[in-house]
Amino acid sequence: MIAVLSLVEFPALYYIYQTGTIVYMVLAMVAIAIFIPTGNAIRFAGVVIVADVAAVILAYMRPLESEKLSKEVVLQSTLCSLLIVLLCVFLISILLQMQRQRQEEEVKKLNEQLKDAADKDALTGIYNRRYLNQYLGDLILDEKEEFDAVLIDLDFFKHVNDTYGHGFGDIILVEFARLLTKHVKNKGIAVRFGGEEFMLVLKGMNTDEIGKMLEHIRWEYKEFTKHEKNIECSFSSGVQHYTEGIAVTVLYRLADEKLYAAKERGRNQDVFDLE
Repeated sequence: MIAVLSLVEFPALYYIYQTGTIVYMVLAMVAIAIFIPTGNAIRFAGVVIVADVAAVILAYMRPLESEKLSKEVVLQSTLCSLLIVLLCVFLISILLQMQRQRQEEEVKKLNEQLKDAADKDALTGIYNRRYLNQYLGDLILDEKEEFDAVLIDLDFFKHVNDTYGHGFGDIILVEFARLLTKHVKNKGIAVRFGGEEFMLVLKGMNTDEIGKMLEHIRWEYKEFTKHEKNIECSFSSGVQHYTEGIAVTVLYRLADEKLYAAKERGRNQDVFDLE
């Protein structure tokens, strides 16, 4: 439609009515610049300029013979041109506003995707250690919040990887992450800590509640691996309650010490206390 108006309609109007319609040519150039992709717009604008110049020259050299227009006709023509121009400017403004809003939404969506990619583990889709550090930092600043950090390690995962292949190893990691997310819900967050290690940050739960949750996860994890490869996989964990004043790195170390104790005691268990 822009092509028809720019190359045919507006030059023809100028040739017939001359000066009063030249503003249409200007509007056509504005529309080309806004609504046609840059590469094509430059070429098309060049063609339109040639057509407009040709119409102006032709109107000057070979004007149409017409009767002199009355003042009423001139007024009507001028008002009609004014209304058309105002309407076109208004529509272009609306379209520009819609385009700007769409671009802002796309940028916002892209930023959310980038943030999500930065905060989530690529394989499992749960939070990564980068996000965990930020989350714990904010949680510690809120002195009213009490929480526990549960560091989990999948028992003999390397052996499973070597025996059944890395593909199945990835399946295990994804499924285990799903189980963690399923049971944690709104009680905290599940994080892939690194490799086959995961961490849960649980708020407002006592030792018994945490123990029961871990046992449910352990049973479902065992049933999954039994169904998939007829093997019974397990995990070990160390549970550290946050004590006011300790740093995040110290919290990790204390949870890791309890995880190590769980492994030393035979794996497939949760250690809440080293004594």
